[in-house]
Amino acid sequence: MRYSEVQGFPVRAKVATLVMAAARHSSFRGRSAYAAACVAALGLLVVAPRAQDVAPPAVLPPTVAPESAPAPTAPRWDPRYHAADEVRALVQAWIDARLAEAITLPATRGGLAVPALQFGAEGPIALAERPAILLLGGFDGQSLTGSETVLAITSELLGKRASLPKGVTFIAVPWASPDALSDAFEGRSNGGRDHLPLDEDGDLAVDEDPPDDVDKDGLVLDMIVEDPSGPYARAVDPRFLSPARSGDRPRYRLVREGRDDDGDGRFNEDPIGGVALDVSFPVGWSAETAESDSARPARNAPLPLDDPLSRAIADLVLSRPTLAVLLFQGNHGELARPGGIAATAESARADAAVFDELARMFAAATGRPVQTARAVREVRGTDRRGTALDWIHAVPGALALEIAAWGPEVERASDARDVGAAPARFENPESNSKALSAPSVTAVDRAWARWLDNTRGGIGFVDWHPVDLSDGTRALVGGWEPFSRLNAPAASLPAATAGMAAFVLKLAQGAPRLVIETLEEKRDGDVLTLRWRVSNAGLLPTGISTLAQGRPDHAPRTELSLPPGARLLWGETSAVLGDLAPGSASRELTSVVLTPKGSVLGLRATSGWTAPSVLEVKP
Repeated sequence: MRYSEVQGFPVRAKVATLVMAAARHSSFRGRSAYAAACVAALGLLVVAPRAQDVAPPAVLPPTVAPESAPAPTAPRWDPRYHAADEVRALVQAWIDARLAEAITLPATRGGLAVPALQFGAEGPIALAERPAILLLGGFDGQSLTGSETVLAITSELLGKRASLPKGVTFIAVPWASPDALSDAFEGRSNGGRDHLPLDEDGDLAVDEDPPDDVDKDGLVLDMIVEDPSGPYARAVDPRFLSPARSGDRPRYRLVREGRDDDGDGRFNEDPIGGVALDVSFPVGWSAETAESDSARPARNAPLPLDDPLSRAIADLVLSRPTLAVLLFQGNHGELARPGGIAATAESARADAAVFDELARMFAAATGRPVQTARAVREVRGTDRRGTALDWIHAVPGALALEIAAWGPEVERASDARDVGAAPARFENPESNSKALSAPSVTAVDRAWARWLDNTRGGIGFVDWHPVDLSDGTRALVGGWEPFSRLNAPAASLPAATAGMAAFVLKLAQGAPRLVIETLEEKRDGDVLTLRWRVSNAGLLPTGISTLAQGRPDHAPRTELSLPPGARLLWGETSAVLGDLAPGSASRELTSVVLTPKGSVLGLRATSGWTAPSVLEVKP
């Protein structure tokens, strides 16, 4: 990333400010790692912080009961939405059952604890030393369906812990933005923002113009406000908005339901909070904001990774040999690769083959028609600056994916529960001659309309209706109910989570795996000639483009250990091999060693994404 992509103020001033922000961290390791990550994101440092330079979050050992006491029975996830305290209780129950170890993350700004755990098959390598797959649920602060998906995956994998790959650790943070998710659970979603008070409209007051339930129906929905220069017009299906064309009247602005509480002519521009954690990372970040896009960083927002929780998650990724970070969030129903803005999308294109292979795994596990991984800006239909996906791909160099368990194509009419089917209202607009002059429904809205009408019988959408704003402004309130489009209805959770655990398990089973193969073991008296190579028996490569550029220490390497008294006559005993594609092998290595008969030599192969592979040679 070039410095010109970081907007807001001159690069030297921004670097200085980032480093000053780093200085506020409590430990030297935290300060140095955070500063290095920020500078690397600005394109001024190409080497990412080493894992050993980052202080990892604390890992607590599992609770050990007396030997005579049986382990508690671990509860199973049930397909419904869980409140924050229920999520914490479920995670703690898995830890108490000695199926997992607790990971300590800092509390949120609102004082809520963040439940997190790690688990894996029993084996000789400690969980903290294995390549990790990190599962983050609802890191965007809105996707409660994503949070339930992580709980569902964790529950299923814990149920088959003995059969999990022994070289991988699973880390689950199912409630990854607790303040914002709690708001969403209670029906007062605020664009995924946490509870940091901010003066977002620059009037020296904080949180003074939040959304309001204007029509007193118990829901805070969307509101369209008539505006001659507004960007939207009502579409052929009047439930939906489309970009206004020349001559379209009336035109509208789209905002959250609410009044102009501070009398500045804008609606809900200074809500309660805060920062959306998943778009508070240095790569591609900008301080710009827009009234219609609450996912962007707020005006006057703190610098990237200034939030203790997002910083702790970044440190967790940096402190481990992290193979993949999966963000379960969004409502597009797809698997998306990094690319929140055009520049980062182009950078991630270098690893398109890897992400497309993951998309095929995803399709096979879930039955969804996803054959390629599109950039997140494509599947979301808008730029997302400072997204965690882009930072994870660029700095620690892990596989980063946004997986939306929910979307318009996830549930079919045959899957729906307790609803009647009705024909899609938009399918025959010709029956309404007045509608012919309106703009067409967008492709995304057409998909949602089919789901709403054909599968849900129209349940989940509140038709637009006028409201009195007391100042003469003409506005309509309506739109999608909280558990419909943004998050799945509770009855649809089984369909949304189906196959997700199978995909995560397939990813873990397909992780790169180094195999040492001896090609020649030839002895002439005490002189031994040994030839060997290393191959990748996994379904994924041993690295991606950003690792090759900034983390040469991550690449596979091999070494030969000699017994006491042996010495090398010719050849090499260690080498960096370079990244290995699935099914490929390294170059051949040869060593001629003086060593007596009966001696034992050791071959070892390691890489950042694999457990060590060891082979004893007894020629």
